[in-house]
Amino acid sequence: MMTGLSAELREPYAARFAQLMGDEKRGWLAPARRIAFDTFVAQGWPTKKQEDWRFTDIAPITEEPLLPGPAPSRLAPSDFDAALVNLGGGEAHRLVFLDGRLQPGFQPARALPPALLVAALSSPAAADNLELRAQLGRHLPTSNAFVALNTAFMSDGALVHIPAGFRSELPICLVFLAGNAGSTSFPRTLIVAGPGSQATVVEIHLGAVGRATLANAATEIVLGTDAQLAYHAIQKAAPIGFHIGHVAVTQASGSTLSAHSLALDGRIVRNDIHTILSGEGCGCTLDGIYLAAGKSHLDNQTTIDHCQPRSTSREDYRGVVDGSGHAVFSGRIIVRPGAEKTDAQQTNRNLILSDSAQINSKPQLEIFTSDVKCSHGATTGRLDPDALFYLRARGIGERESSHILIRAFLQQGLERVASAELRTELEAVLDHRIDELVGEGGS
Repeated sequence: MMTGLSAELREPYAARFAQLMGDEKRGWLAPARRIAFDTFVAQGWPTKKQEDWRFTDIAPITEEPLLPGPAPSRLAPSDFDAALVNLGGGEAHRLVFLDGRLQPGFQPARALPPALLVAALSSPAAADNLELRAQLGRHLPTSNAFVALNTAFMSDGALVHIPAGFRSELPICLVFLAGNAGSTSFPRTLIVAGPGSQATVVEIHLGAVGRATLANAATEIVLGTDAQLAYHAIQKAAPIGFHIGHVAVTQASGSTLSAHSLALDGRIVRNDIHTILSGEGCGCTLDGIYLAAGKSHLDNQTTIDHCQPRSTSREDYRGVVDGSGHAVFSGRIIVRPGAEKTDAQQTNRNLILSDSAQINSKPQLEIFTSDVKCSHGATTGRLDPDALFYLRARGIGERESSHILIRAFLQQGLERVASAELRTELEAVLDHRIDELVGEGGS
């Protein structure tokens, strides 16, 4: 239950918000900020009494005010995972943000095509485009306190507009770095894909190595008729860092979303994705991989909302948990009245590597019409001892044997990545994280 913020808790937020609005004066984001801040104050923080939050205690995050920090210092690449910062290659269309603010000097080697817009929300290109501005905030849930706080305090963000009929050959990489320990960054992304367009967007959220950073991110994706988008969300905070993310997708008729989530580390991590198939004949694929070790807590919440007939969705989330890690998966598929001929499949598979690891899995189907084909299922188990024995008997060490089996278990989560180059890079990132995980050995 959310009961609103007490006067004591409200004071530091109100003071910082008043300062922000005084600095911004009459910027185009000001009206949305005011509404969002009032919503946040009225809602207050979610608690474990709420069904969607009953497995995740956010007290370690909210016991101190979640306020933006000062302007970030210069980027120190060594503070972050270099392979993830540079994901997508040197020619990708790339924006890099540090603690929510655009960092200059990361333009791709190849110039942007004139029709493609990849810019900061603070740029004149965003401020002058009334049509795109109207989309900001329309698709995210108004009842989510973290989303409301993001809108109230976001300092900048990424705007991607793929015009009608345009096909982007290179990936669009949006890199958000959280480096300021003790304060919160508020990354914001808006992706609008016009009718008949096609593109790949990679959104990366990284916390500085060894720092208790906190990122509160929100992303809106709008797909026009027959648009095709491959969307990759990659998250890695430090083992003492925090990340809260929400992705809201709205799909028009005939559009296709292929979304891939990779959650690699963090003390408390929460990733929500909610896609609404608002037109006929939509296609939606959600694939997720998550790895928790040590005391990491990773929570994945997904909703696929079939609103119109003849849409298809496929969902496959796979997790590996070691040490005292805790993973949560809650997947919800809704089939609305009138959404006949819906074809929806949902699967959650998990591996537990230690006796102290914990997994909570909750697949859900809510069907309000007939003539549909829907299924869901969940499994949790351990590494196959016969397979381990087979590998060990052939001279393969224990850690390498575990790596091979974990890698095989997670491989399907990458098989639907259409770009061979990007898939190879993600496989290398995954291999490195598995090495770290099996090396921690239940720590």
